[in-house]
Amino acid sequence: MEKTIDFAELEELKTQFNLLNEKLEKQQIINENLIKESMKKKISYVERFHKMYFIVATLIFPLFIAILLLYKASWAIIAFAFASIVVEIILHYKAFRTLRPKELLDMKLIDAIERVSRFKKQYKIATWIMLIPSLLIFVMFIGLVTNYSFDMGHVIFYGLFCLAAMIWELTRTRKLFSRLDGVLKQIKELKGE
Repeated sequence: MEKTIDFAELEELKTQFNLLNEKLEKQQIINENLIKESMKKKISYVERFHKMYFIVATLIFPLFIAILLLYKASWAIIAFAFASIVVEIILHYKAFRTLRPKELLDMKLIDAIERVSRFKKQYKIATWIMLIPSLLIFVMFIGLVTNYSFDMGHVIFYGLFCLAAMIWELTRTRKLFSRLDGVLKQIKELKGE
């Protein structure tokens, strides 16, 4: 009789264990789905950032050249501005092409980390490379607008505008890098590494 009771208790424990195991598997699937959904949102932000950068660049590019022509800038200034903008677009395009955000979800963690690190490095290099030409274009633009008198009112106005643009770009870049770090963290959670 004791053996049947033990057997019945064991059978009951086995059933409870199977139910608990099923619940844990369902919970793990739900957690994985939530993490994947969060990762997709973060990757979607990265892709929107990429698209917006190129939309803004393609809209501002002809506008800026038109403004330079309106102020009768020399062809050397226009050529320098044109070349600088084209180089910046190419450098940023190459950085985003290195990232390929949708592929991050399916990669091994070490490969995803390497790709994100390469992207960050290329993006930072592109930004630093373009810093000096951007400042030169800014100074040339102020010179053109003020007829090379560098009136303090114009200098302060355009300086504040430039500062606001730089702060906005730094904020967007930090948010981009933060989202990418979040994706890496979630890949790590999913893969259990």
